[in-house]
Amino acid sequence: MSGVSIRPILAMVFAASVGVALGARSGAVDAGVPFERFVARAASESDRAATSRIEIMIQHWSTDQERDNLVDALIQHGPDALLPAIQKVLKRPAGVVVIPGIPGAGARVRTRQARDVVFARSIETPKGRQVILATDRSLAFGEPTKDWSPDYAFALLDIRFGPDGAGVGKLAPPAKVVYNKETKIIELDNYGAQPVRLTDVRSEKP
Repeated sequence: MSGVSIRPILAMVFAASVGVALGARSGAVDAGVPFERFVARAASESDRAATSRIEIMIQHWSTDQERDNLVDALIQHGPDALLPAIQKVLKRPAGVVVIPGIPGAGARVRTRQARDVVFARSIETPKGRQVILATDRSLAFGEPTKDWSPDYAFALLDIRFGPDGAGVGKLAPPAKVVYNKETKIIELDNYGAQPVRLTDVRSEKP
């Protein structure tokens, strides 16, 4: 099945599973059962008191080869090579990010929407768990869905979890992505200095 055909199928399956019955399971992987689900809150850029619920569904973790392909692309050709590198695995998305629709708008845009997660890795570091996700579309947590760019663009989401199991997620454009030789993964450069985009990220394994 091509990347063009699987994208809308995954989007519809995951959006339906979230909107109708997040706890319901059919027992079949290709029917939309997530291997792991994360829930989080996204702070609004325009109003920090306003938050929206974000859900991330992981169907499978990316392979070592897929990780190496991204690392090689970054090291050998620079950040501009990251988007073409992840587009090569579009036929096998790792999951989806489910984002809120637009309140008060038409039925089409009011429905929750999904963005493919093309790359997903989970690692254990001396400081705790770290989850790295990459998409081929821009992410703008906290901003109204209608303002999100429809253009293809590499986006990396770096989530780091504390001892209490709650995580913090930060976004990185290609220029802010670096290779960590110790963990052998790409991640957000200067993580501590970057703004928080997701709060209270928690794992909910089926």
